[in-house]
Amino acid sequence: MPTAGPAPAPSLSDDDFVKSAAVEIFGADPRVRSVGVGRQGEGFGFSAIRNAKVPVPLSQVKGISEYRGFSVTFLDTDRDPERLVKLLLIGPGSPTTGVPEQDQHQTVVCGLQVQNYDDDERSGVLADGHMIVGSIGCVARLSSGNPGFLSNNHVVAGENRGVKGKDRILQPGGGSISPGAQVGLLSDFVRLKPSPAGATLALGTAILNDMDAGSVEATSPEQCKQGYLPSRNLPTPSGIADAMLGDKVFKVGRTTGLTRGEVIQTGVIVGPIHYAPGPCWFRRSILIQGENGTPFSDHGDSGSAIVRREDGKVVGLLFAGNGQHTWACRIGDVLRSLNCRIL
Repeated sequence: MPTAGPAPAPSLSDDDFVKSAAVEIFGADPRVRSVGVGRQGEGFGFSAIRNAKVPVPLSQVKGISEYRGFSVTFLDTDRDPERLVKLLLIGPGSPTTGVPEQDQHQTVVCGLQVQNYDDDERSGVLADGHMIVGSIGCVARLSSGNPGFLSNNHVVAGENRGVKGKDRILQPGGGSISPGAQVGLLSDFVRLKPSPAGATLALGTAILNDMDAGSVEATSPEQCKQGYLPSRNLPTPSGIADAMLGDKVFKVGRTTGLTRGEVIQTGVIVGPIHYAPGPCWFRRSILIQGENGTPFSDHGDSGSAIVRREDGKVVGLLFAGNGQHTWACRIGDVLRSLNCRIL
């Protein structure tokens, strides 16, 4: 009778293996918020991000330095990952100045500030003197065959509350619909799947999302153009690619404008992140760190396209950050789920 051969070596590119490692690492320290694959010296291993400000009894923290032969390292921060931005319509905390993406523009391009006006009205945000905004990612050919643009569910679809084909998307947004402000209608979105309160990977109660994504069909297709404001002097996004460790990338968003960074982790599982339907967990994400220690993103940059500097290919859509790190979902997953392609 033939004997069984050796078990296959674990692969850091295997989603199930990364998940099994994340179960152990999240379980070893309640402060952990994210686990992904990153460079470890001359090789690769698992890197965990934890919120060191969370008070946790030492008895709940277990040491873990390796998982099935791969090293485990920790990065400490002082914030949990967060998504959207709520702004005062006027006064302190209202839109800042100096970032051109916050102004109204005749041509819809990547990075501009947008708002789902109807969701803000339905949810009482406008009556409270606020609006919720985010950023345009990139221009795409939608499933309808018409041009439009991509962003996050939480930016253009009200975190699952959006009404497809009816919700008006404004640029840059406000407390009323000014002439020329409507740039599109909500076309589609991938529903966010919340987890029960207190859900964990170890208990198997955390529901993993692949993305936070939505699409908008342009009101005037001729005014929807792939690229950035001319003043940015940036290459036009062209095509897509899978993010690789070490990729040098940039993004343009409504809050921090143009920033540059590097992909430092792939295959990332992150959570919980607070959303209106409940806490959400994500898998297969990309983690970016700003160049030379500078912030790569801030509240309101959600929806921005992550673009590889080398060739202008889009690798992801930004959906969360903690001030030091930025999480993005994979652009290939977004396009397949929304049945669209980048123009």
